[in-house]
Amino acid sequence: MKTRPFSITGKFVEKLKATEQDSTEEEDNQSYSKYIPKYIQKDWQRFFTKQIYAFGKDILYEKNLLLEYGFSKQRPPNNEQGTSQYSLTEQDDQIILWGFGMIFATKNDAIFLWRHEFIPKLLDTNSLPSHIWEPEQIPKRIVPKTSDEKLLMLKLLVKSIKWLKKYEEWVLTTSGQTYRDKSLKGQHLSPPVRLDKKWSELSEKFPKILQTLQPPEQDYNAGALEPLKTNLTKKSQKTKKVCGACGDSWPEEVSFCPSCGWEGLAC
Repeated sequence: MKTRPFSITGKFVEKLKATEQDSTEEEDNQSYSKYIPKYIQKDWQRFFTKQIYAFGKDILYEKNLLLEYGFSKQRPPNNEQGTSQYSLTEQDDQIILWGFGMIFATKNDAIFLWRHEFIPKLLDTNSLPSHIWEPEQIPKRIVPKTSDEKLLMLKLLVKSIKWLKKYEEWVLTTSGQTYRDKSLKGQHLSPPVRLDKKWSELSEKFPKILQTLQPPEQDYNAGALEPLKTNLTKKSQKTKKVCGACGDSWPEEVSFCPSCGWEGLAC
């Protein structure tokens, strides 16, 4: 059967790099670097791109690993152009996958993760249509601007990373490391690659980032997945510390530089 354009396994998925208009908004893209170090953004983008590629290989594996995991599949109707949609609900969370990205949703909030760049967007779960075949059909994608929006985005991002880690652990249990190594062959990752460990390592980098947006007395390692509180303490407007590595200024309570990750902030 002919592969559909933009399918999660199709060779034409690269065309989507040119179709995501939001990715050309340089000012919005740069706004993430104000509180998320660029090396973390690059690590996430590198492994998320490989993860979507791995999902495509999992679809082709024997009985289709995504279906075996519990996903349901919907195809575009009447040979309409687009990518098949894979959906899964786990407790209060919903995961939706396409060749161009992923939505991770809770009861009230959602985040859209674009395959090719680190530009996570917040979504209104009430406005999401039941079936989406192309990225243009995803409504009201919001670049987080306020402290509350940034904190919500980060928490949803961490939850999605932890789910990806859990999925990869399941793949290793079901099909083995040899299969995953083979499925990632040609993706510029030196084998043996453990995507589950990569996601685990990446998730551990976010507690310090969350610290810049939450009161310092909270337990960030445990609290990264706690529900968003409405009585957030806003960041101090004073900038009493300067990063000795990149020169950016940050509030007095910040213990590391969100721009470059350096911990040698001077007073």
